[in-house]
Parts: sequence; structure tokens; C-alpha cells
Amino acid sequence: MSARHRYNPPRFIIARYASTCPQTGKKIARGEECAYYPGPRVAYHVSSKAASELRAMDFASAWGMADANY
Repeated sequence: MSARHRYNPPRFIIARYASTCPQTGKKIARGEECAYYPGPRVAYHVSSKAASELRAMDFASAWGMADANY
């Protein structure tokens, strides 16, 4: 199986390139933290709903909560 078809979970990264969040329309500057979803290859601003949901999933999995992998 190639690396392109392997499941890569969403994660927070430091932006290598400047971009715009598709949800909020806010600018993501190079060097800023952003929520990255590798499947669709989209980066979201840290104040977006997608980033908020990712923080919630990270928290739930870190504490072993029942809904960690929803």
C-alpha cells in the first residue's frame, strides 16, 4: 500500500506556506499553527470549527474518553 492511500489522521501543524482558511476566510500566515486534514489536503485557521473539533478529539483521546474515535 502506498503512503498516499494510508490513513493519516488530522493534526495540528506549523504552516509552511501562507494560505486562507476555507471555513472562516482568515489568512494563515507562514509559521502559524493550523489544523491540517491530509485526506482533502486542507488547512484550517486555529479559530475555525474544524480546529475546535480537532482539539476536542485530541483531548478525548488523550484522556481515554469513550467518544475518542468518533
